[in-house]
Amino acid sequence: MTPKTAQLSYTRAYTRTRFFIVLFINILSLCCLTPALADKELQSHDSIRTAAIEYVRAQIPKDIKIEEIKAGKLDSRIHFRECAEPLEARATMSRHISSHWTINIRCSTPVAWNIYIPVKTRLIQKILVSQTTITRGEIISSDKVKLVEREISNQNQKHFSNLKDIIGRQARRTIRPDRVINSSMLQQAYLVHKKEPVLIFAQNRRISISMKGTALKNGRYNDIIRVRNNSSKKIIDAVVIKRGVVAINF
Repeated sequence: MTPKTAQLSYTRAYTRTRFFIVLFINILSLCCLTPALADKELQSHDSIRTAAIEYVRAQIPKDIKIEEIKAGKLDSRIHFRECAEPLEARATMSRHISSHWTINIRCSTPVAWNIYIPVKTRLIQKILVSQTTITRGEIISSDKVKLVEREISNQNQKHFSNLKDIIGRQARRTIRPDRVINSSMLQQAYLVHKKEPVLIFAQNRRISISMKGTALKNGRYNDIIRVRNNSSKKIIDAVVIKRGVVAINF
């Protein structure tokens, strides 16, 4: 072996040795530092899940009871640097009633990171259901519906919990008993039609009288329309209260 060859062999051996020494030191450093980071500088998975749950809880309207709410578990191999500020949360959808949510949890400092957490809920609300069969074209009245507690999953079709929201509306189709009333089943209906006869109720604290009149405008429930008193020919404003009937105060 020539001196030049011996020198080259020595250099290669030295380089390999130095590489493995540096690699060993790095591995040793990681082994020593990881426990310290896990204890003091990592964001706990529970805190991330809690942030997602509390965000969803805050979005649900007060008249809806939360029967159950839980967030999905995070992969134990995933770790995040502890956030220096409160975690940011936002939903990937705009509606406030749903059984399945996806919540984006974000941190911006000292290290930016984000993760998507699934959250499931079971929601209970008092909603209006049909008490009897409601035929197509029938006007909804209070004796046709009732309030019951039901589990709801979304708000794609509007459910009703206030009687005032559906009284006077018209059924688009026949509704069988014990069916949840939603917006697709109903339409606004005219209870009074222009040029047709109406019964005018006039009342105050002492007396109540009725008289015949003629509607001068179409009217839905609770609309204020112009009507003519057939006896006096006087034109007055009246409130539509039911089919063919209006009311005034005097």
